[in-house]
Amino acid sequence: MQINRLSMRKVVAIAACLTVTAMFSGCNKDEVIVKFDEKTFIEQKRLWQLSNTKDYEYHLLANGFVFYYGKIIVENGSFKNDEILHEYSHPIVSTFPNYSTIDLIYETIEGVFNSCKNKTKKSDFYYTEIFVEYDKINHVPIKINYKYYCSPNREVDGTFDYTITNFAN
Repeated sequence: MQINRLSMRKVVAIAACLTVTAMFSGCNKDEVIVKFDEKTFIEQKRLWQLSNTKDYEYHLLANGFVFYYGKIIVENGSFKNDEILHEYSHPIVSTFPNYSTIDLIYETIEGVFNSCKNKTKKSDFYYTEIFVEYDKINHVPIKINYKYYCSPNREVDGTFDYTITNFAN
């Protein structure tokens, strides 16, 4: 009986070592892992689409290397017009067309996340976190923040922080 216990312990120990080795051998240390609450994103996007809201307006603040602050007006689900709310603001159409409707904002966030897949840390630029806060009533992203890594020799151009306020339909 003593020999069987000893043999069984060895088998269990070897099996445990093989399991741990198998778990870590598939990991790529250079693979980019983006912190993003995809489950909440998918649910909020689904609820927004179910609301079928087609006519609405909101204020958008895009703050970073290029500045925009304006009121976006959407009719029949399409961008109609924007009203600049700050004298140094750039036009929405030329600087932030992907933020001119809520549907486009959801598509943009999803596109950014999907673009991170299969990236490696050897890239000059990659996202490390996509943070989105939602309006729980209207299911609109109200804060969007993209955190990223940028190699020292790469020039960065763009805006990475967005805030939506005064949503009304």
